[in-house]
Amino acid sequence: MTISETRPVTDNHTVESWQRREPPLPAVAVLGIGAVATALAEATGHRLAAGVSLRAVADQEYLVILGEETELPWVDGARYLGWDGSALTLTTHQVLPAADLWRDAALAAEGADPESLVIVLPEQVLISTTAICPANPALLTGVFPGQAPPTAAS
Repeated sequence: MTISETRPVTDNHTVESWQRREPPLPAVAVLGIGAVATALAEATGHRLAAGVSLRAVADQEYLVILGEETELPWVDGARYLGWDGSALTLTTHQVLPAADLWRDAALAAEGADPESLVIVLPEQVLISTTAICPANPALLTGVFPGQAPPTAAS
């Protein structure tokens, strides 16, 4: 598995809360889970066929695509993420305490590499256990075989 899910244990003094963020963070990544990941893989394939350069990390349930905000694929149900310190989190909401504290707690709880990509979400914290690599159609169809490979004309 390339992405592991964790929920750090908190002590009695730590309360997690989310509040609306204004202005939103710039989107640098998009996350798809389950069927949304399959749709995101297909949309990413179309962006790659159009010559866009994107990076990815994926497993059978999760797909994270990283790139410039204007080059990211847009898919209904996907979650758009921005950097909040050293963690990715929702562009429109801010977690308290800080995302970096959740990141550090999750990495410590899992004994994960400190260089791992960490995504802090309201319901879970995701840790990538493999490196982010350039997105390519072979990666996408290998992990999400249900999606059709794009053509340059798509």
